[in-house]
Amino acid sequence: MTTLRIAALLAALSLAGLLLPQAALAQGAADKAEAAAIAECKAKSDPSILVNYWKTAGARSPVALAELEDRAKRICLTQGGGNSHSYKLSGNAGPMTLTGTACSLLKPFSMQGAGGGMTVTFSFTPANETSGSMSYSGGGTGGVTMAGQGTYTVTLTEKGGTLTHVSTGRVTNPGGGGATHTTKTTLTRTDPC
Repeated sequence: MTTLRIAALLAALSLAGLLLPQAALAQGAADKAEAAAIAECKAKSDPSILVNYWKTAGARSPVALAELEDRAKRICLTQGGGNSHSYKLSGNAGPMTLTGTACSLLKPFSMQGAGGGMTVTFSFTPANETSGSMSYSGGGTGGVTMAGQGTYTVTLTEKGGTLTHVSTGRVTNPGGGGATHTTKTTLTRTDPC
């Protein structure tokens, strides 16, 4: 009987000795997969990549989804690279004051213009972090409408930068007309949104 117990104990220890290295290897692979998800979410400024990794990796934590999303934002945006910052936009175009927020320069964003009896929405579609296409449309008092399109470039600094957009558009009013405009907007870094 004692011999059987010793044999069972040795077998259990042997089996445990084999399982521990496999568990360590599995953990190492999971760590590499998580590191890859973190690198991708930082590069794309997209916390959902990391949240989705955690979900598919079978994280069985009692942590609420909102807490996972907050944690992913801190990792992917706050600790990210140059493209992971959010920016407040501010400037002027003629009598209009321009304001807006770009949560990421790699995703579409917009800016509102108001003043001089006009309200205009400027929409930006990135090709990359520092350039893309833009369009605008709006109107104002007396049935005036305006619309146009163009391109934009971004020059980044440590604290923000400048967005310059060049657009050609038309105004529909009793006088009518069209023009090409260059507008500069100030970018100021802000907390990730």
